[in-house]
Order: sequence, then C-alpha cells, then structure tokens
Amino acid sequence: MPDCREYIASENVMDLIVRHSVSNVEIKNTYEGFCPQIVNDKYVILYVESNPETMNFNNYTYANIPKLYGLMDTTAVADTGALRLQNQSSLNLTGRDVIVGIIDTGIDYRRQEFQTVTGQTRILGIWDQTDDSGNLPEGFDFGSEYTKEDINRALESDNPYEIVPSRDENGHGTFMASVACGTPVEQEDFEGAAPGTLIAMVKMKEAKQYLKDYYLIDGEEPVYQENDIMLALAYLRSLQQKYNRPIVYLLGLGTGSGSRRGGTPLDQVLSNFGNYVGNCAVTCIGNEGNVRLHYSGLLRNDDMEDVELRVGENEKGFVLELWGNAPDIFSVAFVSPLGESTARIPAKKGASETLRFLIEETVIQVDYALVESGTGAELILMRFQNPSPGIWTIRVYGNNILSGQYNIWGNLREFTNEGVYFLKPTPEMTLTEPSATENVISVGGYNHLNNAIYPATSRGFSADEEVKPDLVAPAVNVFGADIGEEGYVRRTGTSVAAALTAGCCAQMLEWGIVNDNEPYMKTNVIKNYLIRGARRDRDIVYPSTQWGYGKLDVYNSFLILTTV
Repeated sequence: MPDCREYIASENVMDLIVRHSVSNVEIKNTYEGFCPQIVNDKYVILYVESNPETMNFNNYTYANIPKLYGLMDTTAVADTGALRLQNQSSLNLTGRDVIVGIIDTGIDYRRQEFQTVTGQTRILGIWDQTDDSGNLPEGFDFGSEYTKEDINRALESDNPYEIVPSRDENGHGTFMASVACGTPVEQEDFEGAAPGTLIAMVKMKEAKQYLKDYYLIDGEEPVYQENDIMLALAYLRSLQQKYNRPIVYLLGLGTGSGSRRGGTPLDQVLSNFGNYVGNCAVTCIGNEGNVRLHYSGLLRNDDMEDVELRVGENEKGFVLELWGNAPDIFSVAFVSPLGESTARIPAKKGASETLRFLIEETVIQVDYALVESGTGAELILMRFQNPSPGIWTIRVYGNNILSGQYNIWGNLREFTNEGVYFLKPTPEMTLTEPSATENVISVGGYNHLNNAIYPATSRGFSADEEVKPDLVAPAVNVFGADIGEEGYVRRTGTSVAAALTAGCCAQMLEWGIVNDNEPYMKTNVIKNYLIRGARRDRDIVYPSTQWGYGKLDVYNSFLILTTV
C-alpha cells in the first residue's frame, strides 16, 4: 500500500473517476493499492500509475477522465432583497445556524468579515487540498483540515500562519465568501447577504500537468479537477452531518466539457447532494455567452454540413466536443486551411483515431463514444494539436437520424486563445457544467446599476430544454473583501451572482429548517420560492434563455410565501 498522501499528489499518478455499487469496506479492500477516496455511494476516486498517452476511449470512458474547471469571474446585496430580510423585524433572517460551504481558492480567515463581534471565527473548517503539513480530514488521504478551534488559536496568535498556514493567494474564494455571508463592516458600508451563517471552505488544489496536457491548456489561469471538486463536496457533506446543520453548497466554478444535460459525475454528485432535505446547491451558469465557442447544427439523414472554425497564429491546441441525441449517429472529417482533407471517420463504439496531416504539422485525435455512460448521447471528442492558422472545416455527417440536432462546444474561453472561434457561432446553450444539473439553482448575471443583462453571461436552455438559468443576480462590479486584513475590491462574473444567491438561500434555510417553518426544505423547494418572487420586466418573455425566470428578489419571495 503506497503512502497515499504522497501518492495522490504525484504528477506521475493518474486520477480516475470510477462508478461503484459496493460497500465502503469492499471498496477499501478491492482497491487497496489505489488509495481509494470515497465520494458517495456511487463514486470513488482511484489513483493509478499509468502512461497519460493511453488516455483515449479505447482504454477509458469519458466519465473516467476528470474534466477541468475554471473560476467563473472576470451596492449589489441590497438589490437581491437580502438586506430587507435581515432588517425586517418579523423575520430578521441572517442565515443563522446554516452552513455555507464554498469550493474555491481558499479564504483569508484573518479578515473581520469572517468573525463574530467578539473576534471569534465563524469558520467551522477549512480543507486545504494544497497543504500536506496538517492533520488529514477524516475519510480523506490528502490535504490538511483546520478546525474552528485551530483558527481561533491562530487569530489569538502573533503568528497566525504558524498555526493555520492556509492562505488564499488568488482572492476569489475570500471575495465569494464575503459577498455570500460576510459580517457587516460599518465603516466600509459592507455587508454580506447572510452574515449570520457558519462558513466552511475547501481550498482546491491545481490540476495535474498530464490533464492540462490532455485538454491542451497552457495558460496561467487556475485550473481544477472534477474529482477534487467531487471530494470537496463529500467533505462539506460530512461537516453538515457532523454539526447537524442545513447547508448551502456554493460553486463558482465551471467547465466547457460535458453534454449540458447534467450527465458528468460531478453533475450527478451535486444533484444527489442537492436533493437531500436541508441541502441547497447553487452554481453559476458561466461567462461564455459572447465568446463564440458553441455551434449548433441540424442534419437530415445521410446529410452533411461544414462547420467552419477560425484558428489564429501560433496556436498550440484546443479541444472540441460534439454531442448528438440518440438514436442519431454522427461522424466527422476535416479540411485544413490549406485544403488537405481527411476521409470520413466511421463512428464506432470506443473508437480512437489519430490523424496526421502531411502538408501541415497538425495532429487531430478523434475519440467516439456512441453511447456516453452519463447521458446515453453520442460524443465525439476532437483534440487539435499544433493546428495551422486559418479556417478549419469540420465536416459533420449524419445517419440513422431522428432528431438531427447536434452541438459542438469548445473549452472555456479562459482556457482557449482568443484566436479560436466558430465563424457562425450559436450564443444560446452556452451554459457551463454543472449548471445544467437537476436539483441545482443555476444563476446568470445582470448589471444592477443599469438593469441590463451582463453581456458575457452564458445562456440556456439546457440540451434537454430544461430552463437554465433559473434566475439572474447582480454580477457587475460587485463590492467585496480582498485578501489581506483590509481592503476591498470589485469583481464581475456569474460566480459573484451565485455567491449572492447562496446567501439568500441560507436565509431561506434559516426560515424553513432552523425556524421550523418548512422542515423538508431543499434545493428545488427553495428554487421554486425564488422563481415565484423573481422580478420580471414586461418587455421580456419568460422563461428566457438569458434571464431565466427573472431577477433574484428574496424579499419578494417571502412576501409571496407569507401571504399565500
């Protein structure tokens, strides 16, 4: 049995997401040499020494390979109605006794926004996945957990980082926590949406290099692995059970991978947790609405369509995913900017083929999954390595067609150079995963200063025509805490909108479960209350692919709730 703490962190070890149907004891015995990390009763993460060059659909399923996620961001609290709920004498809802669990870049625990008026921390626990110097969290074999008691000792110390060394070097997690549930700071005219909550934070570790190479990501933006996010959810769930408190899971992360049907392993785990009584899952819909990395096509039987993609100079590579509905079968061929073409690649179960162009140095790896396990849909994954600049043509063929609709998505814009885009993009259905997931509140963004939609906010609906986003919240120049013991910053993006919404959901859980007004409250119950109270403009048809069911107004939701 390897030293799992060291083994899991190794760049020479591959992370695999595996579905199971056995007991926890059987998992430990069966996978003893692979440092199994249990997510829930359906998924386990295994760690395997293997050659990353074997990562194709001949050897692994799409679900086995972790997808990569990025951060969704580039006077707002009042606009959500949260302050009115805090100040309403008959309600006085601040999120008391509710946990807000955040999966992000960490938290600056020294800041007063995360302390009580007596200087005690409001943070129940920090799982720092990047730090191996402290105690392991129970049930996990990597990272370090710092408890409420540890953090209070650190706050009393002249050298707090000697006791709790976890830091937020990026600032995104600190900002998200402050906006969702920051303690009021009167001199700065600052207050979070739910300042009475308890806080839990998972600081994500960065993705391994072999996965960045697989998805052809070489930028400086933070990148996180799907399996680590799944384990972060499992940790937050364990805290909720330990303290027996309702919880809001807040994810300000997203990926360009996936079917937009809620079929990835992370989608399914988040939906599963969000369906428990006392649990509420909130995520953002992404900032991909105007980046031109989605194309939607429609084919008849035995028809063909050319999809044109522009590639800029000095492009090292990118990944595209084509998804089609069963029983349709799609296949592809390619034409390079210099006119070199490939034959049509037949669609076969688990087929993987590497195409090398003679005139150019381009290599394209094509993987087929005729029936992808999470959704039953067809997936064609295309990895363009060293593509020549100019206009590339993806020639899409269809047979056995019933629906004929297909979608091609690129990765997130932050992972894809500006020079890569479809010439005729489709702005709809640009939502990122896991926002297409059932039992999740998916939040888009608008500018509360001018009442206009945030131009970059991703659009719905889901590939199954489920209404997403559910609603929108302020996302432009929102004021929140920066890293360092003082200082504030303004951030823009749908992750910010999700943080505001998470605070409002904590107020809902306080009213419903803590105050025993609705003891069976969970994600979809809260979602329906928020939808009913959302503000809607007369000149917009709802539900809308941009606005969902309208603008978040939790105060109005309570007016409806308490007068019906």
